[in-house]
Amino acid sequence: MENLRQSLNRLRLFFRGLAPWQRWSLVGAAVLVSAALLLLVLWSGRTTYEPLFANLDVDDQAAIVATLREQKIPYRLDPAANAILLPRDLVYETRLSLAQGGLPKGGGVGYELFDQAKMGMSDFHQRVTWLRALEGELGRTIQQLDAVEFARVSIVVPQQQLFLEQQEPSTASVLLRLASGKKLGPEQVKAVVHLVARSVEGLQPDNVTVVDTAGSVLSDMIGDENLLYGTGPGGQGVSSVQRELERQQELEFERKVRQMLERVFGPGKAVVRVRVELDFDKRRSSQKEFIPGETGKGVVRSQQNMEESYKGPGGVPGAPPGTTTNIPGYVVSAQGQGNSEYNKGETVTNYDITTRESEQVGTPGTVRRVSASVLVDGDLKPEQVDGLKDAVAAAIGLDPQRGDRLVIQPMQFSTSFVDGMLAQLQAEQRQQLILTLLTLAMLLLALALLGVWWMRRRKRLAKISSQMEGEKMPSLKELMEHPELVGGQSEVVVLEEQLRIYAMKNPEDVASVVKNWLSED
Repeated sequence: MENLRQSLNRLRLFFRGLAPWQRWSLVGAAVLVSAALLLLVLWSGRTTYEPLFANLDVDDQAAIVATLREQKIPYRLDPAANAILLPRDLVYETRLSLAQGGLPKGGGVGYELFDQAKMGMSDFHQRVTWLRALEGELGRTIQQLDAVEFARVSIVVPQQQLFLEQQEPSTASVLLRLASGKKLGPEQVKAVVHLVARSVEGLQPDNVTVVDTAGSVLSDMIGDENLLYGTGPGGQGVSSVQRELERQQELEFERKVRQMLERVFGPGKAVVRVRVELDFDKRRSSQKEFIPGETGKGVVRSQQNMEESYKGPGGVPGAPPGTTTNIPGYVVSAQGQGNSEYNKGETVTNYDITTRESEQVGTPGTVRRVSASVLVDGDLKPEQVDGLKDAVAAAIGLDPQRGDRLVIQPMQFSTSFVDGMLAQLQAEQRQQLILTLLTLAMLLLALALLGVWWMRRRKRLAKISSQMEGEKMPSLKELMEHPELVGGQSEVVVLEEQLRIYAMKNPEDVASVVKNWLSED
């Protein structure tokens, strides 16, 4: 008990010995620490809620909330994210329990429609149910894409017809709601189209239409392979692949010519502009020749020989028509005729004509026409301009027969803007240099003044110290009895020196005096 009392007394003496601002600082720090500890305790005891499901439809939210109420599970609703929040320790268990019950359904129904088959369903009812299940499953599958927030699939399968020419093709449409800040590229749209087409019997990718909630037809992105789609809002901003290829070719020609001219005239002394027109037409030419063989008749394809001979008293060749002359094996006696002989021969030969076929397919992307314009800074002679034309034409492969054109024009470039910018830059550099020099001068002056003050103070202290060492320092008692002993010395310096000597000789007395001061405060 005595130790505790002594500790409290020491603490009280320590607190009284502090300055007022030190006391308030200590009290404020203690209050802040206490408040932080209290908030920590309250926060650790608070129930943390985490999302059970997010981005839910109204039907799914209603079904899940009803189930949670039946099971008496505490929950909260987050309208901003269309989410349901549950305590952290109940999230995973509840999620598995709801999944067992088929929740959430994702805004549609799938093959679970067939889990409870109804008796007496007609063929039409079964067909409609199958389409609903297929549409729901495809919608859930498409929603797994990162950029898709909601998907709705509608499929139309016509009835089977007796004749194929009367059969209508199957069609499908997909409505997508994209997540905020997300968009689908041509490859993703193509994946959605093929996913739907391969899931429905008889459905072709061309008969699948994909649109978004902004009203843009996304399936048009894959309708033409010669188009590139920009990144504008709603997928707008179409630029031709052909124009992009032409621009790349133009930049390549400009770079080559500019580098060549700058080696001669210097950087910035030449301006080059090139216009390239590429031919993307697909040309197909075929040629067919008929070439006879070595005999000049070609190759025998088929040959037919017929020989006929007649001898004896039978029917006479060339007899009148009738049964007796046309039925084989029916022989009519020849009365009044002598011995006769009939011979007939016939040969039919069919020849194949020797042919030679050749086909040429023109590759798209060949250069149709090149136009170039070159401006050179300076005065050039006509022969120099001609030589420069030949060099540039050889560098970019100009062909006069193709209609290519090259113009080289020497002229004086205007440098007023560049000179003005250079003068302004130099003026700013001079101002910056002057400001830097002034700052350095002021800094050096301050350092010099500080050095002079420090040297004077050091000399003054050294002088006082030498005076104190040369003279005998009177004691406190002598100073109190005879104040005139201070003389020309500084009273403060003498008192400090005497107090220091006294404290070194009598530390207990000094400590007692300090304690008395603290107790009096």
